Amino acid sequence: MMQNFFLAQSWNPFESFGVTSWEPFVAHAVAFILMVVILRCLAFKPVQKMLEERRQRIAEGEEMREESERKLATVNEQSREILIEAGEKGQQQIDAAKKAANKLMEEQEAKASLRAEEIIAKAKELAELEQQQERAALRNQFGQLVATATAQVTGKILTDEDHRRINQEAINSLDI
Repeated sequence: MMQNFFLAQSWNPFESFGVTSWEPFVAHAVAFILMVVILRCLAFKPVQKMLEERRQRIAEGEEMREESERKLATVNEQSREILIEAGEKGQQQIDAAKKAANKLMEEQEAKASLRAEEIIAKAKELAELEQQQERAALRNQFGQLVATATAQVTGKILTDEDHRRINQEAINSLDI
């Protein structure tokens, strides 16, 4: 009798979910499970593998970027040091050039000063010589004037000996 109860009523637990017949439901469930297994094997695993490879490449890229940044920082520091060193060397060369220029300028000034002194000395010598020549010429002219004046005052014609003697006396009295 109990068997009849179950068979007669044909109790279907899926009816509460709106499934009237269990055969299509089981077929759909089997199809769903097969689809999940197929998708997992053929689609999800390759996609997951590709995503994992991408994650690894991104991680490698990040590591390479960090390494590049470290290398760039090192290169920047080295270039800064090289620039500082080059600046110091350049300043040393500038200082050396200034010293050499100052030394050369001092030497040239000394040479110019010596040359100026030589020119001044020669000019003094020439002036002295010219002054002596002018004095001699002045003495001769003065002597002639004195002789001429004496000849006119005395009214007598003077001989060469008289001219010489008068010139000598006039020159000695001038003391030029």
